[in-house]
Amino acid sequence: MIKKIGILTGGDSAEREISLKSCEAIEKACNEIGYTTKRIIIDGNAQKIIPELIGVDFIFIALHGGKGENGVIQGLLDSLNIPYNGSGVLASSLGMEKSLTKQLAKSFGIQTPDWKIFGDITESKKYISNEFPIVVKPSADGSTIGLSFVQNQAEFAEAVELADKYDGNIMVENYIEGRELTVTIIGQKVFPIVEIIPKHKFYDYECKYEKGMSDYICPAELPKKLTDKIQNFALEVFNILQCSGYARADFILDKNNNPWFLEINTLPGVTATSLVPKSAMAAGISFNNLIQMIINESLKK
Repeated sequence: MIKKIGILTGGDSAEREISLKSCEAIEKACNEIGYTTKRIIIDGNAQKIIPELIGVDFIFIALHGGKGENGVIQGLLDSLNIPYNGSGVLASSLGMEKSLTKQLAKSFGIQTPDWKIFGDITESKKYISNEFPIVVKPSADGSTIGLSFVQNQAEFAEAVELADKYDGNIMVENYIEGRELTVTIIGQKVFPIVEIIPKHKFYDYECKYEKGMSDYICPAELPKKLTDKIQNFALEVFNILQCSGYARADFILDKNNNPWFLEINTLPGVTATSLVPKSAMAAGISFNNLIQMIINESLKK
């Protein structure tokens, strides 16, 4: 029986601030449910936290990006036989690398915008696009950190330099204009689709985490057949990657109502402005019940 939950937070990724906010929300919910909690802040080498894990029955990973989401922390916890929320090593590492996720989705017939990957900044700067706008972003980072909407060749080099600050692999992706949608999956249950209407051109960092910078419609106003199609795609990607616990898949719906898969988040945020709680609320699930549901599903793997 789970009595004491350790909440891993902090980390050295660009999403550290969001991790700390997620931790606060998770900690409050776990305490209200009746668990004893212990906040474990990661700074530097993750191996240093091992002594703090003694006596903990379950780890709720509130890390985003970097070693918290790419399978490293998951591998450490597996080696210590400590259960934790979310996916295991394989799904975490695949989900963190956008290019690999897109390749797998495409191989199963799920439409995704065309893309190129560059492992060298000098090589990427030589790339000349035949069409604009395009999207330039780190291949393995989240929260749209390091992402640029590039409208001409003159803007390209600066966008590459920004992406390179966060990841050595740089993705250049075709831009699909349309409605931004996201789908939450917990276990094998798919939740109502959230439509995101950002104040900026993109659902960027500010629009994600500053209140009032985006509007949300949940459930998204879509025909049932289209809703089912997008939800089925999300669940299919979840299963292709062998995800477990919970995740969130992002899509763009173009003007012809064709959904385009963008990426999957294997440790989506659970702050006050996060999308997973919004979707759960639309399904009649409170925040505390959502946290308990995630814990229950994660214990099944």
